[in-house]
Amino acid sequence: MLDFLSVPLLLDVLLIIMLGATIAYCVNLSRKLSVMRDAQAELSKVAQQFDQAIVRSKLGIEELKNAGEQVGVNLQKEMQEAVNLLEEMKLINASSSRIADRLQEGVGNAGRKISSETVDVDTDNQKDLIDLEPRTEAERELLQMLTKSK
Repeated sequence: MLDFLSVPLLLDVLLIIMLGATIAYCVNLSRKLSVMRDAQAELSKVAQQFDQAIVRSKLGIEELKNAGEQVGVNLQKEMQEAVNLLEEMKLINASSSRIADRLQEGVGNAGRKISSETVDVDTDNQKDLIDLEPRTEAERELLQMLTKSK
């Protein structure tokens, strides 16, 4: 039986077993490489989508920045207009206060003047003064203030 199992035959069997193991390992490696190629293609798609998302976000940021600058410019204009209106209102207020003071002085002087004249006038003339109808709203207010001051 030993003749049957010669050294060249044993080496051939060993070589066949090793070649079979190598083939099995290559088939397994080929499967893993194909899975990796598929994963690499998917990774490439994901990277491309990520790049597009970054570009869109940059454009969005630029649009927001431009919109913010535009809103800032509009707000600055509105604030300047508000400041101008405030200054104008202050001038109007000061002017109206001066006019009111002058009117008040004028009404006080006119009241004193009328009261001194009415003392000299007889009672019939006083009735005529009271019966006078004011022609304007300002005269009506003036008359009311004068009658209150008596």
